[in-house]
Amino acid sequence: MMKQVLFTLILLAGHYFTFAQVKTDLERQHLKGDVKKLTEKEYNGSGDSLMWKSVSNFNDTGNQLDYYTYSPSDVILSRSIYNYNDSTGRLVDIKRFKADGSLNVRTVVKYDMKGNVNEENNYDPQNVLFMVAKSRFDMKGNRTVKDCMNEYGILFLKTNFKYDKHGHNIEEREYDSHHSLKFTTTYDYGNYDRTGNWRRRTMYKNDNPTAVTIREIEYAE
Repeated sequence: MMKQVLFTLILLAGHYFTFAQVKTDLERQHLKGDVKKLTEKEYNGSGDSLMWKSVSNFNDTGNQLDYYTYSPSDVILSRSIYNYNDSTGRLVDIKRFKADGSLNVRTVVKYDMKGNVNEENNYDPQNVLFMVAKSRFDMKGNRTVKDCMNEYGILFLKTNFKYDKHGHNIEEREYDSHHSLKFTTTYDYGNYDRTGNWRRRTMYKNDNPTAVTIREIEYAE
């Protein structure tokens, strides 16, 4: 009887620990305040030519509802819909659609014991698995390593991440299947708003500026 009680308590403790660690999408993206809409415009390295823009909408609990991308002339390029478990609030999958509305990719996620998304299984429109991404995280919940594998489990891309004290990603190192360094991408952040969210980010590939991202953030009234 005592063993059964202890087993039940362990299960309950594990259940609480797992779901107590769930972060909202705003927290995972290090967005402060009650953000309802995020628009990001990406320009070329010199910042004078718009390449594309994206729009993300968030619900009242801070989870992302969708993600749209547009061309410089505001023609829709893609649409992503985020689906959550009603009881746990956890993301279940993301369905990504092409401009014509047809399904492109479905990403099904799995979690570690701390509530981090540590596995992403990507399926084509015929529901055939074609890529698996597995991630590892530090004690703060920041992803430090992402391994991308094909449907046979063969690694083709490894990415290592570094962060600043605010949790912003400041460096990515990409390696091929032979563990040879392909690219080093770094980021500079600036122009913070009153809430503490950055509104300008410059991306560098191998020390050369390649993109400037300008943010427009809408907060709940």
